[in-house]
Amino acid sequence: MSIAFFDIDGTLLAKPSLEWRFFWNLRRRGRIPARNYFVWFAESLRLVRRGIWPATHANKMYLRGLTAENLPQDAVDPHRFWLPQFFPAALQRIWWHTLRGDSIVLVSGTLSPLAEIVRFALERELLWRSVEITVFVIATPLEASGARWTGRVSGSPMFAESKARAIKEFANLQQVSLSRCSAYGDSALDRWMLASVGHPFAVNATRRMCTIARLHGWPMLRWTHCPLRTAGEQRDARLNSRKKLEAGTLQRKGEAAG
Repeated sequence: MSIAFFDIDGTLLAKPSLEWRFFWNLRRRGRIPARNYFVWFAESLRLVRRGIWPATHANKMYLRGLTAENLPQDAVDPHRFWLPQFFPAALQRIWWHTLRGDSIVLVSGTLSPLAEIVRFALERELLWRSVEITVFVIATPLEASGARWTGRVSGSPMFAESKARAIKEFANLQQVSLSRCSAYGDSALDRWMLASVGHPFAVNATRRMCTIARLHGWPMLRWTHCPLRTAGEQRDARLNSRKKLEAGTLQRKGEAAG
């Protein structure tokens, strides 16, 4: 048994990120109180002393006072939000891991409720492929007071070294050596997670991640919504296009003669 760890944004799903989409969805619907923007800006100024990434990943003040129980349900509604559309090659790779008996773990800096939506959608996709498994989630947890979010992160935001620590803890609990595990990520902030496992893969790598992957000799994969065709499929596609073109030409000649 081994474990396959997958980043979400940019790896399994196209950007912009889940949280960015969620933020604009809430803003468009007028769900974010005006005061939250000022509180968010003040919190950014406080956190930026630790660096730009902690300020970005730890500041969730735009959610301050919003209902923790209702928002995830709003997000699941396809008419109000956006349901995950996975890269075809990503689904194929995950399916391949499940056939090997590997556990699947989503490791993301996105908000836990959003990562849970991805987990649900992924389990559904696998079920359509006759694979019934539980997908695990490691994401950024939100602090709540009663039924409302406080705008703070509960614990550590899940990015950079935090991802590496989290997958190590998960693997230890499962009694699986990380040397047998795989990890997939696109950003330079995923490099610690990839460096922790025996089988790292840079997917849709950013420019900086490309440099890091080449330095370490990590395989680089390109996943898009346009699946690559085999040589035979390309040949068949060209023949079909040629036949349609010829049929259209003959039809036009017939119409002109008539």
